[in-house]
Amino acid sequence: MTTSEIDAYNAMEELANGLGYMSVFDFTKIQIKNVTLQKIAYYQARVDGFEKKYGMRFEEFRQRVINPSDAVLSKFGIIEKEDDDNDWEDALDFIQIYSRALQRVIP
Repeated sequence: MTTSEIDAYNAMEELANGLGYMSVFDFTKIQIKNVTLQKIAYYQARVDGFEKKYGMRFEEFRQRVINPSDAVLSKFGIIEKEDDDNDWEDALDFIQIYSRALQRVIP
């Protein structure tokens, strides 16, 4: 570490202590937890929106979307369903990714 990096770390440690945290590590851990929970909530809201829009969970949507005569899904366009399928799957993936990462940081 350079002298300026050590000085910066010491200043961060003092500031973290002044804010009531035991260390910069504790501060960072809590902030990472908060930001990660916000990300999970964002993607969960996206999932909830798709479930409300289509009236089903992703697994059922994925099975039914291939049937062009499905009465529920026929009112949505092909491109709309494809875009939603991709976005919905991505949202579910990000929830899993962030949840696993959070469990590693905060066991």
